[in-house]
Amino acid sequence: MSDFFQLVVLSFLQGITEFLPISSSAHLIIIPKIFNWGSQGLLFDVSVHFGSLIAVTYYYFKNISSFKNIDNSGGYIDFKKIIIGSLPVLMIGFFFHDFIDHNLRTVEIIAITTILFAVPIIFLELTKNFKKNISEINNYDIFIIGLFQALALAPGTSRSAVIILAALLLGYNKKSAIIISIVLSFPVILLAMIYEVYAANGIFLNLLEFSYYLCAIFISFLTSYLVIKYFILYINRIGFIPYMIYRILLGIILLIFFI
Repeated sequence: MSDFFQLVVLSFLQGITEFLPISSSAHLIIIPKIFNWGSQGLLFDVSVHFGSLIAVTYYYFKNISSFKNIDNSGGYIDFKKIIIGSLPVLMIGFFFHDFIDHNLRTVEIIAITTILFAVPIIFLELTKNFKKNISEINNYDIFIIGLFQALALAPGTSRSAVIILAALLLGYNKKSAIIISIVLSFPVILLAMIYEVYAANGIFLNLLEFSYYLCAIFISFLTSYLVIKYFILYINRIGFIPYMIYRILLGIILLIFFI
């Protein structure tokens, strides 16, 4: 990527959308189409994913006491639960990555999934009483949530949105749903980054290029962390409906102008 402005815009976009239930992959596909930008390249994807990974890692260990039982006997979301919740998406992603990449990364699919997964979250928020706290999460619940997470392999679905949907269906409150989504993002982002590094096949950078990608990492980290922090802080006041309305409007716009 030679255009520094493009790098900055897409880095901000990755950081803002990675943990909100509005699909980062959809925005990173659509925005370049709107502005007729070329592909940002694998190294850019590695950089912005690395920034988001640093942000979620920093958040987790900074707030690790929130994820552990007081007596340290097990933990609300310990590493065992993270593995259980991550296995479905990692397994399905491993076997169907090429099919998804070649057949589902289309504007039509993004528009449909963007609208489709917004509707049940609106319905649940309007009708369901969410009482379960993250302290009640068990292996069964985290596995069910993990199965839903696998749906996010389809672009436009949003990993955050489908995990929130699953958590709400299981009765967890909004804040707990977001925290589950954030914690389960770690293995997915890490494996995606490792794959992209492997696919980059040993590309070497000059000093200017290295500084560009370092900038992308920093922007993605900063925006990702701020989104994580304030999304959790204000979700009970804002709710999920504004994000779902945005998804529906985005899907309609895509259907009208790009199909």
